[in-house]
Amino acid sequence: MSILILSGAALAFSGFAATSITMDRHYADIHGRGAEPTPTTRLRLRTLGWIGLALSFMACIGASGWHIGPVLWCGILSLAAWSVTLLLQYHPRKVLQGAWIGLPAALLATILLLLR
Repeated sequence: MSILILSGAALAFSGFAATSITMDRHYADIHGRGAEPTPTTRLRLRTLGWIGLALSFMACIGASGWHIGPVLWCGILSLAAWSVTLLLQYHPRKVLQGAWIGLPAALLATILLLLR
C-alpha cells in the first residue's frame, strides 16, 4: 500500500507544480524574464494540475480506504505544497524536473488499482 501513498505524493507534487507554473511570476522565473504563458498553455497546465490532484486523492483512497484516505490526502497535499513553494523560491527550474515524476507515478497507481 505504501506505493500508492508515494504515488499520491508524487501526483500531488506534480499537480501543484503544474498549477503554480501558470502564474506569470513563476513562469518567468523558469523561462526567463518577460516570458508569459499563452492562454492555451495556461489552460493545459491548470487542467493537468487538477487532474494530478484528483488522481492523488484516488491514490490515497485506494491506499487507506474512505475513513483515513481523505486525512492522508490532506497531509500529502500539505507536504507537496510546502515542497513546491520552497523549490519555487530557491530552485525554480527544479520544479519542472520534479513534476515529471508524477507521470510514471500515475501510471503505476493506475496499474496497481486495476490489478486490485
